[in-house]
Amino acid sequence: MGTDDTQTAPKTGCRTSAGALRRLVVDPTLASSHLVRPTRRSLTNDSPLLKIRKGSQKIMNIQTSSNTAEIPAYALTQSQIDQYRSCGFIQLDNIISGDQLDSIRNDVVKAVESETQEPSDKSTSGVYGRIFNQKVNLWQRHPNVARITLSRTLANLAMRLEGSRMRIWHDQALFKEPGMGNNKTPWHQDAVYWPHADRWHQTTVWIALSDASTRNGCMSFIEGSHTLGPLPPVDLANPQDLFDSAQHLRPIHPKPTPLKAGSATFHNGLAFHFAGPNKSDATRQAFAIIYMPIGTRYDSQRHIVTDGQGFALDDLLEGALFPIVS
Repeated sequence: MGTDDTQTAPKTGCRTSAGALRRLVVDPTLASSHLVRPTRRSLTNDSPLLKIRKGSQKIMNIQTSSNTAEIPAYALTQSQIDQYRSCGFIQLDNIISGDQLDSIRNDVVKAVESETQEPSDKSTSGVYGRIFNQKVNLWQRHPNVARITLSRTLANLAMRLEGSRMRIWHDQALFKEPGMGNNKTPWHQDAVYWPHADRWHQTTVWIALSDASTRNGCMSFIEGSHTLGPLPPVDLANPQDLFDSAQHLRPIHPKPTPLKAGSATFHNGLAFHFAGPNKSDATRQAFAIIYMPIGTRYDSQRHIVTDGQGFALDDLLEGALFPIVS
């Protein structure tokens, strides 16, 4: 398929508006100033040159302007952008299909298998290992995966949804194995685990490489929950109830998002989300790419992506580790 092909996402509505969320507030402390969403940033200019900073890990020689997967352009409408910004997430069907989907799936599976047999320093275990097989920043070690992660089509969708030019924060394979017991992913926000000074406009595209269903652990979201801002992170080793910090969300029914292979969701880094256990007989295969706005600064929190890379408090997260993609 050529890059001139377009596909149209289905129109769906957000059932719970931000105004409705505010009317449900029962804890007055949630109205504190840190929960007021700042004005959406306008698009900014930034040099396309990748700066190699001292202490950066070695990354293969990848040109971010070429050698990327030719994923067809996706016809995103203004109503869908508005829906994403109101709900905090959106489902986009059939972003990837046919032979291209087969190729991308095979490339990610091969990368995961190679690192499962010989774990890299970006493979996670422990708590995460009990939930899923997670491999972080595959793009830096596997050229065929880099073609997906650096896709302009996907990055431009992220830019339009959030209203900011984007850098890669990191990618990750998320393979939820069957027969692992109650390997559910607890309710959480993503961005509170990241060492970013501003956590409002990160977004993740979560691509189903195999069908994702309520039986094998598809994602569910709470519509409008991203407007609450960063809340205390959940300890995944001993999960607390995220809703203790947002009691007014308990009456709101989660929105499950089963996906056919090749379909995807985008979700804001502050959206409440959850994935159930895999009760099927096959692995739930997903690949996620996380984007952060140009201008994101380091807050000194420890993280596998930035540890040992020489960043100091308030440094811009830029350079070869975090290429500009839109």
